Amino acid sequence: MESAMSAPNLSRVNGFQPGCVVPLSESRLAFAAGKLVVEMDLESKAQRFVQGHSALVTCMAHSEQQALGASGQVCRAGAKWAEVLLWDSDSLEVCACFSYHQADVEAIAFIQDGEVLVTVGSDRDKTMALWPAAREGVFRIGRKEGVPLAVSSAFKDAAVSGVVPAPGGSELPLLFASFGVKHIKFWHSARSARLSAAIEGRRGAFGCDGAPEVILCAAWVARDRLVAGGNAGEVFFFHGSRAVRKMQLQSSPVACLLPLKEALAVVHGSGMCHLLNFGKAQEVDFSAVAGWPGARFRTQLVSGSWKDRTLLLSSKTHLMSLDFSNGLHQTKNCQVLISQPSAALTSVAIHPVEPRLYVSALDGLVRCYDAAWKPLESQSLKASAGVTCLALSGAASEDSSAWLAVGCSDSTLSILSEKSHRYVLRRSLSGRKARLTCAKFSAVDVSGAHPLWLAVGTDDGCIHTFRFKEPTCRSSVYTTHTGEEIVSKVATLRGHEAPIFDICFADTLPCTYLIGVDLSGKELAFDVPMARRLPTIAMVREVPFSPWTAPTGWQVQGCQGAQASAGALRRFHEIPGRQAIAVADSEKVEIFPFPCSTPPGIHPPRLEGPAAPISTLLFSNITDSLLATADTVLFEWSWTAQAPRMPLTPLRSVQGMSETPESRKPQMPAFTPPPRARSSQASRAQALTAGLFCPNCGQKRPDSAQAPRTPQRAASAARRV
Repeated sequence: MESAMSAPNLSRVNGFQPGCVVPLSESRLAFAAGKLVVEMDLESKAQRFVQGHSALVTCMAHSEQQALGASGQVCRAGAKWAEVLLWDSDSLEVCACFSYHQADVEAIAFIQDGEVLVTVGSDRDKTMALWPAAREGVFRIGRKEGVPLAVSSAFKDAAVSGVVPAPGGSELPLLFASFGVKHIKFWHSARSARLSAAIEGRRGAFGCDGAPEVILCAAWVARDRLVAGGNAGEVFFFHGSRAVRKMQLQSSPVACLLPLKEALAVVHGSGMCHLLNFGKAQEVDFSAVAGWPGARFRTQLVSGSWKDRTLLLSSKTHLMSLDFSNGLHQTKNCQVLISQPSAALTSVAIHPVEPRLYVSALDGLVRCYDAAWKPLESQSLKASAGVTCLALSGAASEDSSAWLAVGCSDSTLSILSEKSHRYVLRRSLSGRKARLTCAKFSAVDVSGAHPLWLAVGTDDGCIHTFRFKEPTCRSSVYTTHTGEEIVSKVATLRGHEAPIFDICFADTLPCTYLIGVDLSGKELAFDVPMARRLPTIAMVREVPFSPWTAPTGWQVQGCQGAQASAGALRRFHEIPGRQAIAVADSEKVEIFPFPCSTPPGIHPPRLEGPAAPISTLLFSNITDSLLATADTVLFEWSWTAQAPRMPLTPLRSVQGMSETPESRKPQMPAFTPPPRARSSQASRAQALTAGLFCPNCGQKRPDSAQAPRTPQRAASAARRV
């Protein structure tokens, strides 16, 4: 039991919060992902994590002088404060927690050589607080009061995008700038002292044209000179608090400003960089650099930062690194550190024999990644609409390919070869354009004696079943659209009244039963070849379903706990070989023993990280890791101790059953459904035979709803009658 309850460790995160990336050194960077702050090595791609946030991380800052990092978060529901964590950038240990803002923390920065931390909340007054953050000196992080050094209103009724400190040492008077929607503000100490309880701010003057819609970035080029970039490509040059010059090199938003020794680099969202030197502008097209993401997958840049010879650029979909040791105009290579979709993730499918996986999202793209999370753009594809479900069949050999099923929000189902991307079927399953919610393949029989099945659930409570002529796709044969010759629509299974939440095939050969669960928690069992609904779910109680993913059933009854009253279904996925099951509840994952018919005596291990509802929960037998997706981030937990290796497609043949591709009906099923009663008298006689009622008094037995129907129980009841 202890091995089954052992918790995996967070090993890797694929995904980041756009605009929340800071360099820690020339070879290390930090970015936000869910509730985590992730440190990544640029060469080895190894990751470490700062854990301690209770909600989504929104902003980060780093002080090289103090070797400290700081991160702010949103104010979660029911909480009084939005915490700000101060952590060591070498050990990643949390040093202090500041609780003051009653709304989300939207901007954060270190000033005065890292001795003071500035945080800005998103409340109506945009409350700005200054905190002590020096390791040595008059400001110590070990204070227990938790009171800011100074408090002021940053800018009322408009968002603040960021804070930038003025250059110079801590011996100089306080000076920094904050910027955001239609404003930039310059702050200084009200007295001649380095810092006092009162600070004053003065809005910057943009001239007769007025302030831009949003100031996206700002950088100091001298203590009295600042450059700011707008969302329409404007570049403002400030002397003091007044803009003395304005340039607009292109209409693309300014992603970042880099004050270099020889020039000022203006990087636009389109990937174009302008080097400004004594009034001359030299263009450098980053999108033409080798390794830059393709036009089908990239989005506009939103932020950037640089450290020594490394330039970090982030868009909504890519986090990239450029080495400009020879100058920006001689940059030859771009390295994609992380690739993610621009919309929420919906499903993940793991290849049955090769270390790669497919990830679908609502942006309409199906992305393929290798074992090192490197995007394989040649294996990725574009769908007709937002992809809502994804399924990949198992047991693909070298001369064949697995089947890939892609379901979309416009009710379109596409079935294609995983290798060649040749379509064999593309059809709209609903005239009302009901969204496809989930898709599952049955177990694969490589010999071809038993057909392969696919079930697709929809938003209108229907389950569509498809039968394949061959279990795998021979790419060399199927080079054109084949339609009904290869895969045929069999039936539409009905009975659910809410959107389908999960589909689970029985782990048998041939494929016989499936369980469908809708969002209301209603659970129904179906006979797949006969295309009919079974009278009761108890008829498949002893049928093997592996891995177990259904959110209901006696197997997971002890995992419900207090969450069952909330009404939201949780996601389940059995972990073969460890006698455990992973349970995703809102923003966390717990590990329970399996089966779990009663609540365990010890508190189950909890895995933290996601800050949004978990959309997919999956176990990879190849890498022995657990995967979960939330928003655009994919989390991976791995076990340190190895578990017994399980077959990639564990199959259990049902004795006495045979089925061929030419015949759909089983000759002798494992469980024969009872015939439909034609009258109340016949129904009562059938119930007496099944042992559900006492033959003497006619009352229903108290254990009849719990006991499964078996041939021995029926024979015993018949003898009593």
